[in-house]
Amino acid sequence: MSLLKDVKVSRRFALRGALGGIGVALWLPVLDAMCNNNGTAFAAGQALPTSFGIWFWGNGIHPDVWTPSAEGTGNAWDLSPNLQDFADVKDAMTLVTGLDMLDAKFKGHGWGMAYVLAGGDGNLCSTISDLSSKLGSHEFETTKSTQYAPTIDQTIADALHTNEPFKSFETGMLPFSGDVAMGTVGSNLAHRGPNDFLPPRRDPKPIFDTLFGANVPPDGSGGSGSTGVPSDISFRARKSALDAVLQEANRLKMSLGVEDAKRVDAHMQGIRELEERLPKVSGGGTGGTGSGMPGCKVPDPPPMTLDEMTAKSHAINQLIVAAVSCNLTRVYTHMWSGPRSDTLYPNVLLASGAAIKGAHHAYTHGMDGEEPRAIERYIMSQYADLAKLMKATPMGAGTVLDNTLIYGVSELAAPRDHVMTNYHIVVMGHGGGKLPGNRHVHIPGRKVTELVLTLQQVMGLNVTSWGSWDKTSKTIPELLG
Repeated sequence: MSLLKDVKVSRRFALRGALGGIGVALWLPVLDAMCNNNGTAFAAGQALPTSFGIWFWGNGIHPDVWTPSAEGTGNAWDLSPNLQDFADVKDAMTLVTGLDMLDAKFKGHGWGMAYVLAGGDGNLCSTISDLSSKLGSHEFETTKSTQYAPTIDQTIADALHTNEPFKSFETGMLPFSGDVAMGTVGSNLAHRGPNDFLPPRRDPKPIFDTLFGANVPPDGSGGSGSTGVPSDISFRARKSALDAVLQEANRLKMSLGVEDAKRVDAHMQGIRELEERLPKVSGGGTGGTGSGMPGCKVPDPPPMTLDEMTAKSHAINQLIVAAVSCNLTRVYTHMWSGPRSDTLYPNVLLASGAAIKGAHHAYTHGMDGEEPRAIERYIMSQYADLAKLMKATPMGAGTVLDNTLIYGVSELAAPRDHVMTNYHIVVMGHGGGKLPGNRHVHIPGRKVTELVLTLQQVMGLNVTSWGSWDKTSKTIPELLG
């Protein structure tokens, strides 16, 4: 069978080769040749894949620089100061504000993690006081903290997964750094259950190796232990993984249409440029707390500069888009920073021109100044970068951003006082055409669980209730227009 025939009958296609005796697989994005004449479905009639993602950051938000001056759709609302970097993708944003946890009283980071990611711990609670009387031996801000129910990404992965190589794909950016241990939830977002977590990959090079190796698992068993072609071999040999598949790519392009041939070229060029940058963006300091043998204090590594942090973040964003656009997974999570994160953000500049020198969580409980707000805006610029890359990546007649749904959330609402009210949740993507986007929905007093139930239904899950804290059967139809 010719390469073109293979493409036409496939929803997922890889160009294969070998590099130094090690197999290489360059997975291709969805091409027009794979789709029907309108580019709205695969040629065999299957729907284009709609993916679900979580983009998580620690320590909440400051509403004064997050809340738009108006609600509504289209030009009726403008982006708030801390969301300005989403200007080019505002049409795909659904900003939801005003949501509460339980009766919106004080509670800490660990309880917020259980709530926004798993809907609680499995015990039915409707007030904050219930969390003191109904949770038994469960712990939420100690070394024993964990998720006692599956996180929503894993619930959706169980429902959506068919034959994608990775049932879910976990990435992260900053390892946990904090003054209080947070158990498994400090460094890991995706949980299957108590102490059963899927650690995120935080280094672009191993992510690259996993996605572009010939041994990407064919049966959906891919996890954090899956490996591919070691990219350092290609660096040492001064070769690219793309060199191994170049001949097959050129043969395929000869049989494709003009637009598909350009798409293959653009995909390969993007992968090559990313691969060449990997030695510069992998690794790096974290500013975290050192650890070692008892009595032996390992010095803290130097913090990344802001340029290094941004370059590393951009590389990981590119790899997330590659995984989704090539239909290697339908569920992905990105943990920018953990709950109660005390990461350093060197060289984030304030309006005065001064650089931030302190750590994130400490700033949220300090003088309540400009510093944490500036950090939050920087973090949102990196979330916006992912959305922009998705919008720039075609998928059928639309883009990857058209065919994804991202739940952008933090564990707290306003961080200084930990009062669990007025969560600001940044939903990105059109969900396969189900979310019109470009809207600010302000619904004070409603619950985060109602939003997560709505997102599950958008993703096609046959579920009518969700959560154990604020268990609900209500949805938020305002998202759907």
